[in-house]
Amino acid sequence: MENYNPIRVVFSDLELSEISSFISLREKTILVISQTLLNLRPEIPSFFPEDTFVYSTTGSNPDLQIVDNIGFPEDCTQVVGIGGGSKLDIAKALFAKLISNNSISLETLVANPNLLDTFKPERARYKLVLVPTTFGSSSEITKWGTLWDFEKKKKYSVDNELLYADTALISSRLSLSVPKEITAYTGLDVFSHALESIWNKKRNFITINYALNSIQLCVDALPRLLKELDSFEYREAMSKACLFAGYAFSQTRTAAAHALSYPLTLFHNIPHGFACSITLGSIFDYNMTKNKEGLDKVLGILQNRYGNGNSSFQNCYALFLEDCEVPSKLTEYGVKQADIPNLVDNAFHPDRFNNMLYNLSLKEVEDIYIAVL
Repeated sequence: MENYNPIRVVFSDLELSEISSFISLREKTILVISQTLLNLRPEIPSFFPEDTFVYSTTGSNPDLQIVDNIGFPEDCTQVVGIGGGSKLDIAKALFAKLISNNSISLETLVANPNLLDTFKPERARYKLVLVPTTFGSSSEITKWGTLWDFEKKKKYSVDNELLYADTALISSRLSLSVPKEITAYTGLDVFSHALESIWNKKRNFITINYALNSIQLCVDALPRLLKELDSFEYREAMSKACLFAGYAFSQTRTAAAHALSYPLTLFHNIPHGFACSITLGSIFDYNMTKNKEGLDKVLGILQNRYGNGNSSFQNCYALFLEDCEVPSKLTEYGVKQADIPNLVDNAFHPDRFNNMLYNLSLKEVEDIYIAVL
């Protein structure tokens, strides 16, 4: 068994104005920030060195080519990302370009991430600080950043140990303004990360314990938070759930539910958190037949709130989604029966499928999509 995560995590009720305590004000800085947040808090750049290069953007699922073409001063030595998971992924992608002296394109790095290893001796010269304002992706404590190519219908990762942040600043307060839909799909992303780490071949007793804590917090807090968005108590619970899930799946990575989600996002624009969670109920039993360790406890958590000792995970999970007031069927996102073959053809992502305890067949993938249609 091996478990490794070198990131300094600061879990604190801090305000953005206090961020200067955790960054170097002597370093020339790249700030990647959500444009929505910048509109709300235009003073944020003033917390950084005067010559800070600011890149602001909206939306999720950052495009590989767009990020690769971001021009930034090459004498920067610090990158700070503030925003949702996509903004943190952009920050990590730019950090990869920065530490490699902008000598390798992102297109090359996603295909050959080990090329970054050459720059390991220089890594200590640079700083990466990540500050999430939504709690879903756990990007602040993983070593990869997700990029997309909607023209080619592909999802990629920039992935290397050099991309672990130096510091992750986690403040539940920063998520208080996040609207309901984003709160819902980021929260379901947390649940999905935790569950996929349990039915994962790379799991261990540490990751299972983190994941179970995350799932318990999600089940207890997410439905309540979605009915009471200004609750600091539930925001804090979900930030803890996200941290625990991140500690779990940063070691195991994700599995088949994420593989099945990618074509749903690429072809039907379903937000990632919804896409990767909608099939969990249908996948659960396949893995339960292989190894119950951890999964029996997940079933118990769901049964305690949404059923009894005889209730199936699928039924309890459907009630959980209903309690979260989110769609549980693909038709609610406009997916039709005729779309299933294309989804199946584009779902097989070997890195994800091979991670799972149970190896799904092509027919089983089709059955899973049909079950949630």
